[in-house]
Amino acid sequence: GGVAAAIVSSIIGLNTCRPSGSCSAEQEPVRTGGRGGNANDVVSRTGPGSAPLGPSVVLVGAVGAGTWAIVGLDLQQLAALAALALVYYLAQSLRASRWLRPRNAGAAPGVLSRGSHRHAADSSEARAAKASSTRACAAAPKLDVRQESRSPVCAPVFRSTDFAAQSLELLAMITPTAESEHVARRLAERAQRAIELIFPEIDVVSFVSGDIASGTAFGVAVPEVDIVASASPHTLVQHLQGRLSKGGLSMARMDARKLQKSAIRVCTDQLVSSGGFKFRRSAFRCQEPKVTLVAPVGLAGCSQRSIPVDFSVNCVSPLYNAALIQECTSIDTRSKDLVLLVRRWAKDRGICHVAKGHLPPYAWTLLTVYYLQVGFDGAPLLPPLQGFRMVSRMVVRHGGGDDGKWVAPAANCAVAQMSVAALFCRFINFYSRGMSWQSEAVSVRLGRRAQTAASSMVPQSEESKRECCLSVEDPFEPERNLGTCVTPLGMTRLREELDRADALLESGCTWTELLEPWAPAGRDEEDGADDADEPSKVVHRDRAS
Repeated sequence: GGVAAAIVSSIIGLNTCRPSGSCSAEQEPVRTGGRGGNANDVVSRTGPGSAPLGPSVVLVGAVGAGTWAIVGLDLQQLAALAALALVYYLAQSLRASRWLRPRNAGAAPGVLSRGSHRHAADSSEARAAKASSTRACAAAPKLDVRQESRSPVCAPVFRSTDFAAQSLELLAMITPTAESEHVARRLAERAQRAIELIFPEIDVVSFVSGDIASGTAFGVAVPEVDIVASASPHTLVQHLQGRLSKGGLSMARMDARKLQKSAIRVCTDQLVSSGGFKFRRSAFRCQEPKVTLVAPVGLAGCSQRSIPVDFSVNCVSPLYNAALIQECTSIDTRSKDLVLLVRRWAKDRGICHVAKGHLPPYAWTLLTVYYLQVGFDGAPLLPPLQGFRMVSRMVVRHGGGDDGKWVAPAANCAVAQMSVAALFCRFINFYSRGMSWQSEAVSVRLGRRAQTAASSMVPQSEESKRECCLSVEDPFEPERNLGTCVTPLGMTRLREELDRADALLESGCTWTELLEPWAPAGRDEEDGADDADEPSKVVHRDRAS
């Protein structure tokens, strides 16, 4: 009996044991070449620890045979023991087949099975090479490519043929209306109700820079509505501490900028989940991090179209822009109209999207004010704003230089009677031909032409500093240079658009030609083609420049 049991158990064991150096079809070796592995390394895909299955079964059979020989079991007990050995064999076979099956059918070749770490040293070089390649791709400028749009936006069409009359028509289209202000306030109120669930002390306000009822090119890239949530850093820390600690973040190591980004993320989640907004994109690498949301049709009175908005926390640029325009309009009413025309032109031509390496809309307001200060010999339309107390009870900081005394031009002089259309033409001509971007600083605080300070240069590489060194000073924070976001490609686009507009205006163009929405070249177009400079007829409504 003992000999019979040993034979049965040995047969079961030999069916699963293979000599070293051979393997079954299910145990086909896997080469570790490919991603991070050596092509000569072979690892057998077996169970945990890569231990063979046969010896364990042989051991069970030997123990059963010895036990029966010593104790003296009958035939029924022997049959039960053989059945138990068979069940154990089947269980081990199923377990082995589960380990032999690949974990992920779509996994890349060369991924080793569980329990194998022989490729770790070889993969370190591959990971380093991949990281180096990723950094190189990130450093290279990413060119925009034209794509088909389901909602193309064309240049506006005017009833008048005269450029000055078209300017008045355009101003009627883009000037913020009372309805736009009302809708923006309702969106801010809705956002505040959603965010108050997390930050009870927060205050949410809205700023409108254009008529939100008219669709424009790059409407989502550069929205006409800014929603800003304001709260003290202490309040943000108090309510974010529990949430961030769950994610393993330490509040002690978080600076003001990281705190601002964390607050934006938390508020965005709340606005999307509870406020009814839809997330579109984020821009956290800019000087002022923000996210772009879309208010769907029907939200807060948005009955005609969805409304894109820029949402930020403790962002000051919308407030500075509104205060600056309000003050300049109180001095010369043409200031606001010229700002609206300049910003609409820059937006439609795709050169005011800061996330793509262009000047922000607030910087275009400063460029307009600076032109009104220094663009006229002996008759500046606006005074220097150094130490100027705004009507909104904001004060432009004092700095170096003389305050000087400003005298408003006489009402009967040519500059005072110039139309806003003529002011726009001279604005383009001033920055296209009369501005030295490499050496001149735009400072509405000083209100005079001055050299660029060395500390305000754009932090670019040594090769590109000569081509890209804009200095646009924020009058409320003189140490902040709004030109640092401009990339060499953005500087090239800025010069191209100024030269294009100057040439068109000199030839007597219309606003329809001037506001032809810019679109990048298609994928199949070759560089240097004859029609590369021709403007595209359609453009994405939401494509960023």
